[in-house]
Amino acid sequence: MLRGFKESVSKIFLNRRVDQDTLNEFEELLIKSDIDIDTAEKIIKKLELKRFGENFIPENVQTALEEIILEILTPCEKKIEYINSETPFVLLVMGVNGSGKTTTIAKIANKFIQKNKKVLLVAADTFRAAASEQLEEWSKNIHADILKGEEGSDPASIVFKSVEDLRLEKYGAIIIDTAGRLHTRNDLMDQLGKINRVLKKIDEKFPHEAIITIDATTGQNALKQVKEFNKYVEISGIILTKFDTSASGGTLISIAEKTKLPILGIGNGEKINDFNEFDAKVFIKSILGREN
Repeated sequence: MLRGFKESVSKIFLNRRVDQDTLNEFEELLIKSDIDIDTAEKIIKKLELKRFGENFIPENVQTALEEIILEILTPCEKKIEYINSETPFVLLVMGVNGSGKTTTIAKIANKFIQKNKKVLLVAADTFRAAASEQLEEWSKNIHADILKGEEGSDPASIVFKSVEDLRLEKYGAIIIDTAGRLHTRNDLMDQLGKINRVLKKIDEKFPHEAIITIDATTGQNALKQVKEFNKYVEISGIILTKFDTSASGGTLISIAEKTKLPILGIGNGEKINDFNEFDAKVFIKSILGREN
């Protein structure tokens, strides 16, 4: 989780017993790794139930931790259905400013295109011209169509146009890029709720996926972001972005334990193929610094 996590575990438990003092130190390490206090306490309680012999080594603790986290994350595994019976497959993507949302949209769109699906990108961020320009640049790179509105126009109206009857049979996937917004801005969050309501008026199944992007460097505030966004749009999946940095990734464990929401993927770079479907075992190995 933190860089040098494995070494930190070794320092705590080397030539020592698994007792209250070492468990307290270990709990502090988990919290420093962006796991919230409640989740850290639950992990420690489960760790206390594990049987460690007199001649245990720090790797035994790390293996036990891996098993505990796997129990938390495995039920949250979910994949985006790039091949499905829905035409179009409508995805609504949201997140705070700078969370890697637009780049993630391009990566998802490219996956659909690789499955021979025609894709429409919808620039529903009408507040910032730069946002539409970034999405348009990606659309050219991956050969997807794009629908844009005038700067400052109602984003819900752009979304409505994207799913008009004439478009429904033309596209295999419609991916809506909403404005990056702080979860503390009620006016902007209300607008996100409006976009969701417009979609559902057209078809109760829309959107088929409501995805939130979470920056791995955000830390424990990410849990609050997820909870607040979920009040306005029912989140169907989480994508962790920027996992190629020094970010710990521990926040995803807290989110999974607290919300039980599905986790769809991990973004680990800026290139179009820097995206992996979420695999709990692989993720745990990476954050714990395990080689196999």
